[in-house]
Amino acid sequence: MAAGPVNSAGTRLPGVREITRARAVARRRPLRYRLAVLAADPLEAIEYAGGWLFDQSMAGWDVSVHVAEDGDTRPLEILGASLYDLRSSLVSRDSLEQRTVGPWPQAVAISPKVLASEERLRSATMASIDQRLVDIKLWGDEMPTELNGRCLTISHRLSCAAQAFKRQAFAAADADPATATGVEFFRTTTDQAFTPPRDLMPAG
Repeated sequence: MAAGPVNSAGTRLPGVREITRARAVARRRPLRYRLAVLAADPLEAIEYAGGWLFDQSMAGWDVSVHVAEDGDTRPLEILGASLYDLRSSLVSRDSLEQRTVGPWPQAVAISPKVLASEERLRSATMASIDQRLVDIKLWGDEMPTELNGRCLTISHRLSCAAQAFKRQAFAAADADPATATGVEFFRTTTDQAFTPPRDLMPAG
């Protein structure tokens, strides 16, 4: 059974977590490392970053995936990630009371599709690209034009466990497990420079 952020009636579906509750948990675990993945849908996150987020989860990181479109939550659960609705996660933190804000992720992976569709996030990302506080990775070939000439390709070789679990996640998503690669490729700025704006960070 597929489950996405909300159904047509606006009701939150099973498996999609509340961001306010996640922030409350994060405040109780301020020293835990966090990875936030921003994707168009769950399948995109699994395809491009599923092995990396699994390996980070197994290393003790708190991994959250924030998606713009409905999708099945089960494949991400297989990989050890929690699923959230992207637009709810991107609500400006300026409007939140200080006590509701948790720690910021140490690493962020963003889909170019999300940057293209979320102009506010894109503008803020580009405006803060020269600050060096958080690791950011993008995937795919369609890079923002603002980053032309500034990116290099890096790779993550999946552990044996990550390869096995990624294949299971593919199968759960009705995708061909044989297409799950053992290496994932990301684009990053040449100086590893990125600071997610504090009013746009999705988790914590």
